[in-house]
Amino acid sequence: MRFRKTTRAALNLIALFAFSRAPIPAQTTDQSSVPTIKVTSRETVVDVTVTDAKGNFVHGLQQSDFAVKEDGKEQPIRSFEEFGSSTPAATQAPLKLPPNTYSNQQPPSASSAINILLLDFVNTASVPSADLEGGGDALGRAMASQVAAKREAMKYVANMPSGTRVIVLGLSKSLRTLQGLTSDPALLSAAINSMEISPVGNASNYRLFLSQKDQRTRMTHTAINQIAADLSGIKGKKNLIWFTVGMPWLNSFSLRMTYGLLAQAQIAVYPIDVRGVISVPDAFFTRIGQSYQNVHEMPDPGHSNAIREYQMLTGEEQLAMEEWAEATGGAAYYNSNDLASLIAKAVDKGANYYTLSYVPPGSEYDGRHHTIKLEADQPGLHLTYRDEYYAEDSSKVKPTVGLTLATTAPDAINGDMKAAMSRAMPTSQQILFDVGVESSTEVVKTTDPQGTILGTLDPVVKVKLKDKPLFRYDFNYAIPARQITFTNSANGTHNGSLELDIAVYDADAKLVTGLSQTVKMPLSDDKYRQFIQGPFRISQQIDLPAGQFFVRIGVLDRTSNKVGTLEIPLTVTKASGVVTAGR
Repeated sequence: MRFRKTTRAALNLIALFAFSRAPIPAQTTDQSSVPTIKVTSRETVVDVTVTDAKGNFVHGLQQSDFAVKEDGKEQPIRSFEEFGSSTPAATQAPLKLPPNTYSNQQPPSASSAINILLLDFVNTASVPSADLEGGGDALGRAMASQVAAKREAMKYVANMPSGTRVIVLGLSKSLRTLQGLTSDPALLSAAINSMEISPVGNASNYRLFLSQKDQRTRMTHTAINQIAADLSGIKGKKNLIWFTVGMPWLNSFSLRMTYGLLAQAQIAVYPIDVRGVISVPDAFFTRIGQSYQNVHEMPDPGHSNAIREYQMLTGEEQLAMEEWAEATGGAAYYNSNDLASLIAKAVDKGANYYTLSYVPPGSEYDGRHHTIKLEADQPGLHLTYRDEYYAEDSSKVKPTVGLTLATTAPDAINGDMKAAMSRAMPTSQQILFDVGVESSTEVVKTTDPQGTILGTLDPVVKVKLKDKPLFRYDFNYAIPARQITFTNSANGTHNGSLELDIAVYDADAKLVTGLSQTVKMPLSDDKYRQFIQGPFRISQQIDLPAGQFFVRIGVLDRTSNKVGTLEIPLTVTKASGVVTAGR
């Protein structure tokens, strides 16, 4: 007996559908003179979460337990795989390191899925000017929502399971990467904290307020399309955990395109309402820009009308959240102040699923609508998956400048470390190393003579700082010597070469200063044998102004072209220049 999925809006289940191109070879003869013909078709990928009657995840099902139909016609299942978060690797304890010591050795992934935290400060804070009636109250609530989003997101990453892979994005004046893919709680927390509170509206009249509302809806639509397009080339499931207030309504064509792009990228949307438990405020604005004032002091029927109007407004916003979640296979969360636990629920739901694929009858990205139906040949199971899609092509969306959503670390291209040392790139682990960061007692000024300052301080930054002090930092490396590649010369000398790089970025991902050093190691046979017995230790120094920074550290083996990189948050204080962010 086959069981159908229970409901399209089941909030305690996860679903996703996606499609991508895959080559399907045609039949060929044994005659070598006959050329091989290859036909390109779309491969449809379906992510489905299976739970029992109590809502527990069901593991251990086989491909033969499932059947899939597209547009009512059964399709042969081409591939099948199970994914879950309950693995030994997910419970491995993190490395224990001394204070202010960091390693680029990352913990094993807790799940195959990638989690994207989107801090949406456009839809949470576009408010009228505080000078308008009711504007001050709206501004206060908007800022409180943004503070709550940052606080709860930082609480989650501080306690998340080891190996949870997270990207942090910010949406305010533009969409930007606050932190590339990492499992480092300190780095994620620093990135979240770097997101500035942004009450971006400040409309001087209600007509302008409505115009801004339309603008931010279009901006949000573009941002989600960009996220989908940039992640579409990366295989696997992604969970977009979206901190927002309600969700923007789009026309049917825009929604069709966006849902199609999200499907192709295998992205499930998990909206979280940052307002928490919602109560009727004393003042609010309706969807047409009218203002209700002193709601709780109004006599009936005005008071009742205001309450009803606000309930309808929030109901529409929550319904939009439900629609986005249902259309992409995620879940919507609202009416809870414990946002950190909601993030944990979304991550857990997005980590336990089955992935199966089939080749659909159609092969073109023609924008047409298609339905999906999954059945499981087991009693008592609940299946949740995205049951429709539009065949949209993400390659039509132009890439966003500055949006870094890479999930694999870049290599050094012909010895060039520029890509590997870019802000928010994933950690490279081809060369493993530890680095201790210590503040020095030495203090210099930007006005000191040439050569006194350590590091290539940006000229604009140097002028801006004028005669302010710079604090000196020591970076002490420990690199396992056996990782380093040596070549042997005719006279018996062993030759190795390492490049050590430091790049310091501010909260806006602008390069503040940097340092690069190449170390050549011609070793005799006796010294080489001693060298490889222990770690290779070396130090660098760099001068930094006061402020909050992200410091990217890189090691390049110039012989093998292998790379190791690490990024750490660093707060330099005017008092002592000490490290304040760490594990």
